[in-house]
Amino acid sequence: MARLEEYLILKRRIFMQTAKSLKPVSLLASVAIFGISFTLIFLALYVVIPSMMKIGISFMVGYLIFFYLPFVLIFFSAFLLLKAEGLKLSWPVIKSRYRLNKIDRKTWMWTAGLLVIWLVVLLFVQPPVGKTMAQIPFFAPPSYFPPEINPNLAPSANGMMFGMELAGKWWIIPVYFVGWFFNIFGEEFLFRGYLLPRQELAYGKYAWLIHGTMWGLWHLFWKWNIITLLITALSLSYVVQKTKNIYVGIIVHGSLNFIPLIMIVVNVIG
Repeated sequence: MARLEEYLILKRRIFMQTAKSLKPVSLLASVAIFGISFTLIFLALYVVIPSMMKIGISFMVGYLIFFYLPFVLIFFSAFLLLKAEGLKLSWPVIKSRYRLNKIDRKTWMWTAGLLVIWLVVLLFVQPPVGKTMAQIPFFAPPSYFPPEINPNLAPSANGMMFGMELAGKWWIIPVYFVGWFFNIFGEEFLFRGYLLPRQELAYGKYAWLIHGTMWGLWHLFWKWNIITLLITALSLSYVVQKTKNIYVGIIVHGSLNFIPLIMIVVNVIG
């Protein structure tokens, strides 16, 4: 009983500490956080990778290294910004400040509903809309983008991904998994963990709309998919604000982004 009381007192103290450090964020600061991270990814896809391809590095290798490197920086910046608030980088503090809360039945229902929405949008809406958008010169992907992310090209042959044959290339699995980890946890910790609660203080019940629009436009490096990405970004932002729980984003965002890794594993084995 005494230990339980001590735990509850500690939990309350940490909550008060993180709540006290939480302050409204300005529009300029929000734009800077999204803008800087967007610029790093944009440069990786549209400057660094094609430059590496000119010296003989494949798109797949360039993608695994340079596309995911900005997400490593995004991941660690989430904790550096937390420290800048004057908070101690301990798991109880991180858990409280980033709203890594226990998932109750109601939150599970929101998560399941959001997952269904994302699946419908990404499987049935994005392909035809993205293909149409990709045929408009301004929205068209560059010619060096492979079929998996370029609707203007014919699908890859079986066993191929990003122009590389996968069979027997076991090294791709752990490398892609590391990239997936920093991608998902970097975005969720920085955007939904660090930024969204501060935007809620600044914009109240409309924070999800501002956050979701910014996060959707942040994906302009996939500009031919911007319409469906805005839909998924707004829906996720709404549910995370509604539930006050970023596990929703980690589960839904992580699950959909995990599908390519499953396909990689199947083809590497095959």
